[in-house]
Amino acid sequence: MPTTPYTSLGTEDLEQWAGATIFKRGKGYRRRVHDLAVTEEGHLVAEVVGSENYATRVWMTHGEPDHECSCPYDGPCKHAVAVILAYLDCVAAGTSVPRIDGDELSDRLSTYGLAGDLGTERAVDPDEARAALDALTKAQLVEWAMDRFAFDPSLFDTLPLAGPLTDEAPDWAVARLRRQIRKTASERGWQDYWRHEGHTPAYSPIREQLKKLLNDGHHEAVLKLGEELFKLGTTQVEESDDEGETAGEISDCLAVVLEAMRQTKRPAAERMIWYWDKLLNDSYCLLDGLTPPVNEVQMKPADWREVAEAFGNRLAASPKPDGRGRWSSERYRREQLLKYTQRALGEAGEEHRAIELMIAELPYCDNYVDLVDALSASKDYDQAVHWIYQGFRLTLEHSPGIAWKLVEQLLDIARRRRDWLLAAALRVEGFLERSTVDNYRRVEQTARKKGCWPQVRSGLLRYLETGSAPSSAAGWPLPDTGLPFPARRFRRDTPDHDSLITIALHEKRTEDALRWFREAPHKDQHADRIAQAVAKTHPDVSIDVWRGKAESLIARVQPSAYREAMPYLSKMEKLMQGLGRSDDFRRYIAAMRVRHKAKRRLMAELDTLEKKKARLPGP
Repeated sequence: MPTTPYTSLGTEDLEQWAGATIFKRGKGYRRRVHDLAVTEEGHLVAEVVGSENYATRVWMTHGEPDHECSCPYDGPCKHAVAVILAYLDCVAAGTSVPRIDGDELSDRLSTYGLAGDLGTERAVDPDEARAALDALTKAQLVEWAMDRFAFDPSLFDTLPLAGPLTDEAPDWAVARLRRQIRKTASERGWQDYWRHEGHTPAYSPIREQLKKLLNDGHHEAVLKLGEELFKLGTTQVEESDDEGETAGEISDCLAVVLEAMRQTKRPAAERMIWYWDKLLNDSYCLLDGLTPPVNEVQMKPADWREVAEAFGNRLAASPKPDGRGRWSSERYRREQLLKYTQRALGEAGEEHRAIELMIAELPYCDNYVDLVDALSASKDYDQAVHWIYQGFRLTLEHSPGIAWKLVEQLLDIARRRRDWLLAAALRVEGFLERSTVDNYRRVEQTARKKGCWPQVRSGLLRYLETGSAPSSAAGWPLPDTGLPFPARRFRRDTPDHDSLITIALHEKRTEDALRWFREAPHKDQHADRIAQAVAKTHPDVSIDVWRGKAESLIARVQPSAYREAMPYLSKMEKLMQGLGRSDDFRRYIAAMRVRHKAKRRLMAELDTLEKKKARLPGP
C-alpha cells in the first residue's frame, strides 16, 4: 500500500494527541472497528462497536489527527484512536482498505444522524435564532421542543429549571441533574500549554442548577447530588491531565454542596462528621479553601464527644496494618482516622482518653511524635521522655525521619528544663549526623551556656580529623544522651576536609583553612572562598586559583564559558595591580591572546574587559 499521512503516526504521536488513558482504551477497541474505508479526500471512516455503534471519521490537519465521532465524548475519543490503529494494522499486514465515494459516505453518516461534511457546522446567528423562536406560539414552541427531546434526549438535561419548586424537589429534576453530572464527569480534562489547547469540563451549568435547588430550599436534594459529584469528580480529576482546572470547576460546585449542609437543620456534630468524612476522602484537595459547613467555635464538648465516638468506631473497625513502618493505603487511612479522633477528644476536653488512644495505636501508626506533643502540652515531661526513647529505638531503622523528630522533641524538653548539658549533647549528635556549619554553631550556642565550649569544640575538631567519637576524649564534659545511635555513622574517611575547611573559614582561621585546602583531594568546592579569604596573606594562592578557574572555563570553547571566565581575570588583575605586578598580568593576557588567537569570541570578551578597565577612574 502507498505511504499515507497516517503511516507517519507512531505510538507517542497518538498518545500525545489523545492522552495516555484514551490511547490505552483505544488500543482495546481496535478489533471492534468495522467497515473501515478511505474517502476521496483521504479521510478514514469506520463503524466502531461499543456500548452502542458509533460512526467515526478521522483526517489529518497540519500533520496531526483530527476527528469527529457520533459518541458523546468531547475531545479525541477511543473510537478515533481505534480507527487509526485498525488502519495501521491493515498497512502492516498489506491488507487493502476500500475506497468510499461521497454518496455512500453521506448515506452511512446519515444513519448516525451526522452531517455529510463532518467537522463543519452551520453557524447560528443569535439574532436570527431569537427572532425565529419569538415568532412561535407557546404551543408551537412546546411541540418543537418535544420533537427535539425525542430526537436527542440529552437536550432535556440542558433545560433550565423554571419557577419555584415544591417542598420536595421533583424526581425528574434531580434525575435530570444527576444525568448531567454523570455526563460532565465522564469528560477528560486536559491542557497542552505549549500549544495553548485543551478542554476543561464545563461545570458552571451544574453549579447554577445546584444553586437553584438550594435557593428553593431543597438542601437534601443538593446533598444527595453532592455525594455523587464528589465521588465522580474525584475519579475525573485523577484521570485528567491538567494543572487543576478540572478540580477548580468541581470545587466551585462543591462549595454549593457545603452551603447546603450548612443550611440544614442537622445537629452540629452530624454536620462535622459529614464534613470530616469528606476531608478524609478528599484525595485531590477539592475542598481546600471552602468554608466548612459548621463553625467549630459553636461546637460544644458534647458535640465533640459525638464526633470522637463516630471516628473512634471507624478506627476500631479499620484493618490493622502489618509490618512496622511499611506504607499502605490502609495504614494511611488508619493514621488519618486516629488524627481526627484524637483532635475531637482534645476539643471535648478529654485529653487523657486521647493519650490512651494514641498509646494503643503506636504499634500500627508509629505516632510517637503526636503522642510526645500531647504529653508535652500537658507538661507530663517524664512520660514524654519515656516514649521518646522507646520511639527512637523502634523507628530509627525504618523511619529515621520520625526518629530525628523525636530527638528534636527531647532537645525542646531539655531546653524547657534548662538541662543545657543534655541539650548540648543532643546538638552534638545532630552535628555527628550532618557536620555542617549551622549544626556546629548550634552546638556552640548551647555549650556556651554551661561554659564547656572549649572542651566540646576540641572534641568535634578531633572527630573531623580522626573519626574518633568526641565522647572518647579525656575530660569530655557532656553526658551520654541514652539514645542508641548506630555506630556506623562515625566516618572512616578522615580527615573530613570539606567540613574542616568550612569551619575554619567560619572561625576566620585562614591558615588552618589553607592547610586543609592544600591537602584536600577535591578542591573545587572551596577554591573561590579560599582565594577570597587568603588574598591578603597568600596572594599567590589566590592568583593561582583564579587563573585555574579562568583557564578551565576557556578550555570549554564556549562563548558563555568565556564570559564566565572574565570575572576571574578581573580579580587577578586587581590583586596583581595592588602587588605592583601589572606588567606580569599584561604579559599573561598577551600570551593568552597569542595562544587562543583563533577564538574570536574570546578575543571580543578580552577586548570588553580592557575597555571596562579603561573606563574606570584612576587612583
